[in-house]
Amino acid sequence: MDSDAALRIRDIELRFSAGMHRPPPSSDDTIYVHKEAAFVAAMDEALARVRPRLMIEIGILDGGSAIYWHHRYDLRRLAAFDILPGAPALENYIARHELTDAFRLHLGVSQTDRGRLRAAIERDFGGEPVDAIVDDASHQYAETKAAFETIFPYLRVGGAYIIEDWAWGHTHNWPVEAWADKPLMSPLLCELMLVCGHRRGVIDRIDIDPRFAVIWRGPAELAKDGFQLSDHYAARQFSLAL
Repeated sequence: MDSDAALRIRDIELRFSAGMHRPPPSSDDTIYVHKEAAFVAAMDEALARVRPRLMIEIGILDGGSAIYWHHRYDLRRLAAFDILPGAPALENYIARHELTDAFRLHLGVSQTDRGRLRAAIERDFGGEPVDAIVDDASHQYAETKAAFETIFPYLRVGGAYIIEDWAWGHTHNWPVEAWADKPLMSPLLCELMLVCGHRRGVIDRIDIDPRFAVIWRGPAELAKDGFQLSDHYAARQFSLAL
């Protein structure tokens, strides 16, 4: 797909936007995916390995990517979370096409609200493990870690957990003043690397792309409540600078 690509899905045009600037507001006719088409295509290569039917997405904004994943994989159910209280274009799309069973929207929910996340996931999937999880929410260290520790245990063995935009503070064109007071995301990837290296079956492997990281679930049994990364690695003299 080209950087300015568009797809026709049912009665909407799904448009991909590139760059750091927000595109025009979405509408009932045009809904934006807030990333370039090449980014989505690269993620698609990872998700194609698991062919998801049950999926969780955190950080949906206008809902363009949620519509894309549902259409691409004919998802049986997608639980979508966002801290914003509404996603009108997506909500109207779901209502028009009677997709309230396939889409479960949880708006006004922070990715740090472990209780609400767990309750929603258990209600939406009834204990069935999900195939894939995508985090495109805050892109902040503590918030992303909290969401990972909460949701990763719900992922099936061999499933994919994608963390987007992990390298925002390291890219050559990132404005120096942007999020200057925020911790980088890269230490979280270091923690995940240590969990993988611990070889206890929590994380099977990690694939790192400049735009996102894919964490593949290992066979270890994980408690749904109380899972913490620090319980699953030995840092020794390795310093995790936050």
